[in-house]
Amino acid sequence: MPSPIRLDMLETELKVLQHQLLEMAGLAEQMLRQAVESVLTRDAVLARNVVKTDDRVDRFENEIESMCIQLIALHQPVAFELRFLTMAMKISRNIERLADKSVAIAKRSLELLAYPPIKPFVDLPYLAQLIQEMVKDVLDAFVNRDAELARAIRERDSEVDATYQRVLRELLTTLGEHPKLIHQGISILLLFRHLERVGDLAANIGEEVYYLVKGDVIRHLNEGG
Repeated sequence: MPSPIRLDMLETELKVLQHQLLEMAGLAEQMLRQAVESVLTRDAVLARNVVKTDDRVDRFENEIESMCIQLIALHQPVAFELRFLTMAMKISRNIERLADKSVAIAKRSLELLAYPPIKPFVDLPYLAQLIQEMVKDVLDAFVNRDAELARAIRERDSEVDATYQRVLRELLTTLGEHPKLIHQGISILLLFRHLERVGDLAANIGEEVYYLVKGDVIRHLNEGG
């Protein structure tokens, strides 16, 4: 049985790890917000800043993974502490992928600068706000160990998917009527696809948080089989 001193050390190190994870998440949130803003305002400087920031998120992921492995080897944790460490690695991976999607959105933003806008981004602010709220709420669920909020994030992803499908149909109709717009149309389609994937990643993090708190897997719940 671990000594009280070692348990105290592990608790302290887990708090440091959580702080690192939240700092990484905050940076990824900022990247997502700036990437969307760069599209709406056609701001090349902001888009390039998002691309440059990605290296910092990658370093966070490497540091968190290394820290988790070291803590598992040193303390041989069980129960909640072990779940926390394994989930921290998975969550950091999803956050890193979220940052990658923000970079992809920023790159599409830069591509679109070469063309005049083909339609107002009516759905983009709504979809971006919905997804940004999902990301914020899932991080709150992680901090507060709120399993029900984490589960609700997963359920809210269906609204993201429905909005994406509507945008996809509208854009395909526009491109069918105006074939000369195909290049910027493809960039816009990819942009919305990247944004939809951010919603999926927020839902993934929600599943990991739920497992952390409850010890139950909800990943395939309600799926057909």
